[in-house]
Amino acid sequence: MTKTILLATALIAAPMLACTMPAIGDHIGTTPEAASVALADAGCTVTKFGAEDGMIEAECDDADKAHWEVYIDPTSGDVVKIKESD
Repeated sequence: MTKTILLATALIAAPMLACTMPAIGDHIGTTPEAASVALADAGCTVTKFGAEDGMIEAECDDADKAHWEVYIDPTSGDVVKIKESD
């Protein structure tokens, strides 16, 4: 019985773990160091930082090797936009 419950829990949680990414509104910080740690905790490995349209742009890869651009408000450190990169 216990094994069945553990298996069911693992099967239910697996898709949620696979979809970990930062969300709009998440606070990840305004420095590359803080943002890199927060993005890594959210499942996104930073490959590059830059500036675009007044925002901090973090380019990162998720666990499935998809490429993402995460835009961060430089004043608040909050995620304001996320888009899949080409």
